[in-house]
Amino acid sequence: MTLAFLLLSIALVLVGHAFRLFRWEQFVRIYERPQRGTMLRGMAGGYAINTVLPLHLGDVFRAVFAGRRMKSGIGFALATVIMDRFLDVWFVAVGFGAFALLGQGGDSAQAAARYYLLLAVLLAVALLVVVLLRDGIKRICLAVCSIFNDTLKLDGMVFCWSMINTFKDLRRIHPVRLALNTLLMWAAYLGSYTALAAALTTAGQPMTLVEVFGALFGQSAGDLRAVLPGGVLYGAPLAACAAMLSWYLVPLAVMWLVTLLPDQVRGVVNQATAAAPAEESYLNLLPQADPQDRAVFLSQYFGLQNKAWVERFLQMNQNITILQDFSAGSNATTMLCMDKNGTFYRKYAFGADGKKLAEQLHWLRAQQDKLPLCEILRTGEDADCCWYDMTYEPQAVGMFRYLHSNPVEKSAAVLHQVLDTLEEKLYRPTAAAADLQKIEQYIATKVDGNLQKLRDARTLHELMEYPTVWINGKEYKNLNQLSGLFDHARLRTLFADDPVATIHGDLTIENIICRTDDTGWYLIDPNTGNLHESPFLDYGKLLQSLHGGYEFMMMTPRVTVQGNHIDFALTRSAAYDGLFTDLMAELGKRYPDQLDSILMHEVIHWLRLMPYKLSKDRKRAPMFYAGLVMVANYAALHAQR
Repeated sequence: MTLAFLLLSIALVLVGHAFRLFRWEQFVRIYERPQRGTMLRGMAGGYAINTVLPLHLGDVFRAVFAGRRMKSGIGFALATVIMDRFLDVWFVAVGFGAFALLGQGGDSAQAAARYYLLLAVLLAVALLVVVLLRDGIKRICLAVCSIFNDTLKLDGMVFCWSMINTFKDLRRIHPVRLALNTLLMWAAYLGSYTALAAALTTAGQPMTLVEVFGALFGQSAGDLRAVLPGGVLYGAPLAACAAMLSWYLVPLAVMWLVTLLPDQVRGVVNQATAAAPAEESYLNLLPQADPQDRAVFLSQYFGLQNKAWVERFLQMNQNITILQDFSAGSNATTMLCMDKNGTFYRKYAFGADGKKLAEQLHWLRAQQDKLPLCEILRTGEDADCCWYDMTYEPQAVGMFRYLHSNPVEKSAAVLHQVLDTLEEKLYRPTAAAADLQKIEQYIATKVDGNLQKLRDARTLHELMEYPTVWINGKEYKNLNQLSGLFDHARLRTLFADDPVATIHGDLTIENIICRTDDTGWYLIDPNTGNLHESPFLDYGKLLQSLHGGYEFMMMTPRVTVQGNHIDFALTRSAAYDGLFTDLMAELGKRYPDQLDSILMHEVIHWLRLMPYKLSKDRKRAPMFYAGLVMVANYAALHAQR
């Protein structure tokens, strides 16, 4: 009889473990496809450690073992294990309370009932406090995590984030299935404990269900203490001790062996037990794949920076993985993303920047039949946000990369095609007379307004007072010595003869996408709202790249300022110089008498860039001011010829 009861108890505890695995899967399944074999091995190892060590340290092993093989990491796995044990506390409290009310188990059952009831209440209060004081607790989490190095700080923030979201996303778990898994799990466990009590009794050590329950949950030490000095089975007949040890160890061996079954057998079992199908979609615990991007985002979240933005960001990107952030000189964010259907670019912005992006989206839709443009896959637009997804082509690269991996002549040929296409398909069909009122607004807003912002900037105040500045060892006239360049009468005369038409508005070389298989090119990221919509603004943008070297400045990490000396590692490639020479020759052929206007628009583009750099990139702002000074000196010198 002892063997029969023991085998029944082992079978039932394995059934209980199976339903625990199914319940654990429900927490994991919100964010990723559960790996049953890994999770089962982790459970087996965790239970093995719990049999010899106190404080449920085996649960930490379970989280680490499974988490290292999960997409979402150890912090997430630990959060799900804590949730699993959190639910167990309530059931054990109910169990001891029931025994106490029924008068079973004596003083030990009553003491255990009080302990678990107090623990359950404390957990409930703690959960309520976390909800009520969540902002303060987030700041505390950030402060504690910031004590450690960057790696440990990120791990700590991911764990806290996982805990928050595991509790928050309980609403996504099927409640009936969760309740059913829990009830069946504990029914199997209680059946196992009852059969184990019968096995121990027939082996010469009389035990009841409440005594077995107390031996397992009423002690803080590991389970094997039951057969050690002071344990409930110490001094018991050898058969009883052997039965208890078998009950502990045999299920662990079976759990491990199950993971070694042939794939066909495990496949049938998984299908029969509703394992997550491969095509099932999951939320992302964090959409960012890059650890640095994750760290920046979590620092914003726990630091309570721009809470509305964080909420919208998560809402928009919870079903994708962000592979890389390509955001540059604007308030819109551009990311390379991936979902279960493929890889794509996503661009989005919020608030006023979202409205600006919506204008860009409308421009792309309006011109899609006229020009080679990026293919729009999906869009979303409301009062607070605008976003759209673009096709990703592995063979498509920005002209900066194309220029530096192909002969300059090939890049020049592509650039000529771009200019010819814009002239034929966009500029000429939409040509109009210059609007003097818009020219006045352009001068007042884009020139005077940005010059005043420069004067008001504390970062540049002292630098702008000098009559000259030295940039990388070469002296240039400062802006205060180039007032004639910004004279209103001069600008009115200069711009009055500009051609006017619908334009791209942000024609940097990075916004010209070239296919490396030489099957064509297309444009991305237009910019509307330029007031004076002249093709010369597009040419000025090309010069901002090829003449001013904007892309190389973006790759330069540091700048030093001492007095009126600005020094930084300005690198320019021979390919840039070659394409710049070709562009100037081409513009000279097309507009021999209007190069001064084109060069002035380049200067204004640098002026328009400065407020953004002063706001978003203050440490490097003097370097971009140096770029403005250099192109302004070039434009002034050209105007004197």
